[in-house]
Amino acid sequence: MTTMDKFRLDGKVAIVTGASRNIGFEISRTFAEAGATVIMVARDEPLLASAVEQVAATAAAPIVPFRADVGVPESVASLAATAYEQFGRVDVLVNNAGATGGTHKLNALDVPDAAWEETFAVNVLAPYRLSRLIGRRMIVGDGGSIINVVSPSGFIPTPHMIAYGATKSALWMMTRYLAAECAPKVRVNALSPGMVWNGTASWAPDDPTGGGLVAMTPMGRMGDPTEVAPAALYLASEASSYTTGAVLMVSGGRPW
Repeated sequence: MTTMDKFRLDGKVAIVTGASRNIGFEISRTFAEAGATVIMVARDEPLLASAVEQVAATAAAPIVPFRADVGVPESVASLAATAYEQFGRVDVLVNNAGATGGTHKLNALDVPDAAWEETFAVNVLAPYRLSRLIGRRMIVGDGGSIINVVSPSGFIPTPHMIAYGATKSALWMMTRYLAAECAPKVRVNALSPGMVWNGTASWAPDDPTGGGLVAMTPMGRMGDPTEVAPAALYLASEASSYTTGAVLMVSGGRPW
């Protein structure tokens, strides 16, 4: 097998949550280009249908939509069951779906319980439940790769992002635990994007959650989802066969 062959995902089945737009969409498209069957998961059915159509247009393997709110336990169980019923295996799981709780303008002491519950359900419990359901099957099968999408906000405080940052920090520690206890059959790693342009967001230069963070970025700009997806491909593929318990920063050089 050549070095480039190691980046191929032919014959593999991947689940990507939060797959209808931005980073999740580009990861799905990159995996499809590498030969994988991709189960694209999202809540917004019309947006998901459009995303699947775009990815499937150039894919050699099946691209499957699955509408689900991963914050709901029953949806997670149904997703895992459907994947194994249709394909008999899952080789790659990307826990990309995330929630902020809508707290961008709130001080750390003013975040309501509902926001904490939403972010914890989506950012911590959903990845754990999926990892538990699928990781167990990977261990008794051919192994696999689990990728948890974390955030720089989980490593150092970002203003007005306490619930998001705390849950992403928990996801990073979960990644390390799973990596230690699921090896050697299952590799578990984290991917930490920095500020990534989603095509719609705009920030004032003095906004600490936008322009302020760009000013701290040595690359001097926001990233693009297409610059994050290849890092996910590395972690999903045999190219990273000796990589587990790691966090791969794709953040333009921000100091964390």
